[in-house]
Amino acid sequence: ELVWATGLHHRVDQAEELVFVCDAATWIWKMVEHYFPNAVQIVDWYHACQRLHAIAETLAEQERGTWLNQVKTALWEGEVQEVIQRLQQALNKHPSCELIQSAITYYENNQTRMAYAQFRKQGYFIGSGTVESACKQIVSLRLKRPGARWTKEGATMVAKARAAWLSRQWDALPLAA
Repeated sequence: ELVWATGLHHRVDQAEELVFVCDAATWIWKMVEHYFPNAVQIVDWYHACQRLHAIAETLAEQERGTWLNQVKTALWEGEVQEVIQRLQQALNKHPSCELIQSAITYYENNQTRMAYAQFRKQGYFIGSGTVESACKQIVSLRLKRPGARWTKEGATMVAKARAAWLSRQWDALPLAA
């Protein structure tokens, strides 16, 4: 509900286009589909690549670099079926590898969210690094200091104030009664 209320506050209901770049957590996509059913959904590029790096580590050393480069290139071009085929080939060599099977399911479930070439052509960001950096600036630097102890209410208020300050919206905050 807070996501929806925040979206309305920023008038996303009036936006011609709304894009979410997220990791592939199922709960996030369910929330996006519920509150913003017409939004474009993109799996964060770096999260999508993390699985490929982990799988490359299971391959023979001499094939690791070439395999990873080829699969990441296919993913960059939005050729998710090619990625899945390459993963299935790897699974044939390592039939009991749950990591590879899990990755196949991950890419199958998120194919439409990984049309990276198309998304870039439309001018969309495909990585969430900017937002993650902002979260680090707002939350980690202030709330996770050594020895810091916070109540949920206090942490929420400080995070809101810090976000307003860093986004130069401090003067727009309502005065406390």
